[in-house]
Amino acid sequence: MYRTSISLKDIATKTGYSIKTVSRALNNHPDVNEKTKKLILDIAEKYSYYPNLLAKSLRTKTTFTIGYIVPDITNEFFGKVGIVIERELRVRGYSLLVSFTEESEENEINSLKLLLSKRVDGIVLATVGRTGEFLREVIHHFHVPVVVIDNKEEGIKTNLVMHDNMKGAYVLTQHLIEHGHERIACITGPLSETSGRDRLRGYQSALTDHGIPFNEDLIEASNWRIEGGYHATMNLLNRNTKEFSALFVCNSLMALGAYKALKKMNLKIPQDVACVSFDNFDFSEVVDPPMTTLESVEEEVGRKASQILLEKIKDKDTDSVSEYLVQPKLCIRKSCGCEKMIYKEE
Repeated sequence: MYRTSISLKDIATKTGYSIKTVSRALNNHPDVNEKTKKLILDIAEKYSYYPNLLAKSLRTKTTFTIGYIVPDITNEFFGKVGIVIERELRVRGYSLLVSFTEESEENEINSLKLLLSKRVDGIVLATVGRTGEFLREVIHHFHVPVVVIDNKEEGIKTNLVMHDNMKGAYVLTQHLIEHGHERIACITGPLSETSGRDRLRGYQSALTDHGIPFNEDLIEASNWRIEGGYHATMNLLNRNTKEFSALFVCNSLMALGAYKALKKMNLKIPQDVACVSFDNFDFSEVVDPPMTTLESVEEEVGRKASQILLEKIKDKDTDSVSEYLVQPKLCIRKSCGCEKMIYKEE
């Protein structure tokens, strides 16, 4: 039997709070404490609450839609972040429009144009990092709030939520150094993107701080994908007559490709080559050996990006910017040479 949505009054009755408090919680008002807000949002979701969006949109001149632009939805990170964003927005009456760019600057601009034509209230963007001038127009001419995740857009100030790329790379490289490794190879992402450059810089800083010379022959830039990690690892193995004893891979998809290459060359992990990776995808703990990574951040990135975007929409604020870096936590498994698998907070 079809069940209609409950009202604000119904939620107030079920939670014991006033209609005013319920309304403020559903609209993410800062003066409602988190425990109260969670209880109200849980009841709203359980009983399929939705506001009268047509009346509200006419009154507030909003569409209650948010755009989510990512390079590749098959990448687990973007998929999980999107799920969190959609969950956070749904209980507040918003819907999510998703667009994929396939890491193309042209596609990213077209996606932004499409979302503008749909009159979205805000955008969460995983940018390729080369559309700054058009993004500036989106923010300042069309007055649409934007939160950037995963990769910075250079030359323009935007709201930003991402992993601390430099520190994360530093932590992982340092862990290999603590195992006694000095010849540590690195497979990074595209150096045209700040995430690729920052992870390389974090790796280099860890080497420098521990008195280990930086060797460009041990660096290979690739494309964040499995096949990219495979080819990069093969290039490193073919190029280095003196073997490296450890490998830092700047995302888990490329690390999967590295595993494939090392196996093809009959090299054992970690006995012949110790391996660590940024990210923490679902397969990381079931590959053989389980992969040492950073702890997952998708939940925190999605939740914080949603929070910042909703605040900017509410305040009609496209001038000030908020930046939030998720701090890395080491997830120790066996690919690095550790016998015990533990989570280590840095």
